[in-house]
Amino acid sequence: MITILGIKLTYETLVFMGLFLASEVIGASKLKDNGIAQLILSGINALKPLRREDDQIQRIKDTLK
Repeated sequence: MITILGIKLTYETLVFMGLFLASEVIGASKLKDNGIAQLILSGINALKPLRREDDQIQRIKDTLK
């Protein structure tokens, strides 16, 4: 666990945030035409089924409704 500006974050969270930012930058720039960048982006997209954050957010939204 690491503390940044008084906020405690796990290494898993930092890696997820880094991959998310990388996918957004690659998707919005001319890097998506690069073969290596496409390989990295496809790897990031392959990890999406393993993430459960989206399901948790949807459950919280449903609960609040």
